[in-house]
Amino acid sequence: MELSVDRLVTIIAFMYGKNAEVVVDFSNDECYLFFDRFPQRDLPLYYEEITCLEYNGIIEFDSGCDEEGYKTSVYRLTEDSQHKIREIINDKRKLLLKLEDH
Repeated sequence: MELSVDRLVTIIAFMYGKNAEVVVDFSNDECYLFFDRFPQRDLPLYYEEITCLEYNGIIEFDSGCDEEGYKTSVYRLTEDSQHKIREIINDKRKLLLKLEDH
């Protein structure tokens, strides 16, 4: 999958000023951005986008479950995420792209 810088910047902008977390549900092969105030408005994500968000210091691993059939990872916003998000929104050239082989 080729990353779309515009889509990533839009996703990052959604995260600004909100309490958001990223959930990776390996059991169902799903990833999404979850807002605790708006649970009905989850945003589907791709694995590569999550890697990019983590690489840019916007999210960090928080917790996970490794039980068979329920394997998940949860990422939360980093302490410095709001500053990093503002920088990227103001100049999308600050977005660092990194892809990992899966």
